[in-house]
Amino acid sequence: MQTQLPETMNFMRQVERNYRYQGALLLSRLDRLSEVLLDNSGEIQVLIEFGTSVGFAGLKGSLSGSLPLECQRCLQPMVLAVNSSFRFAFVQDEDDAELLPETFEPYLIEGEEQSLLSLLEDELLLSLPMVAMHETDCSGFMTRQAAQVKKEKEASHPFAALKALKKDV
Repeated sequence: MQTQLPETMNFMRQVERNYRYQGALLLSRLDRLSEVLLDNSGEIQVLIEFGTSVGFAGLKGSLSGSLPLECQRCLQPMVLAVNSSFRFAFVQDEDDAELLPETFEPYLIEGEEQSLLSLLEDELLLSLPMVAMHETDCSGFMTRQAAQVKKEKEASHPFAALKALKKDV
């Protein structure tokens, strides 16, 4: 095992070696993801394993950690927990990709070296929500708005008038 993940490697050679990496990936090494983050000083835990499964050479792994983002509702900092797993089968062309079982995503091998960091960065970007928001109402306005919507929903209930009559009796 290595202490730092290399940026590029020969994926097919790593399959032959049954290469495995478990460790941390610094967010500062991921340029495209850093553009979205409030702070890129953290790290993501990475586990990757190269090998053969069901007759296909491939890569499986997982990413987990916390990403500092800006809530798009209140524009305040928030932390998004990320847990992503992936499973790729290496293919030489699109015809090979058609033969893959549904449990694999195809990964087109082009040339000797492939970018492992780009692959991991793509997985992290895909795990981000379309719009980052706190899970709860994050501002006073949103809390008041949610209470008003709830009140209107209760008032528009078809049996609300009957409930009011029952209280009078």
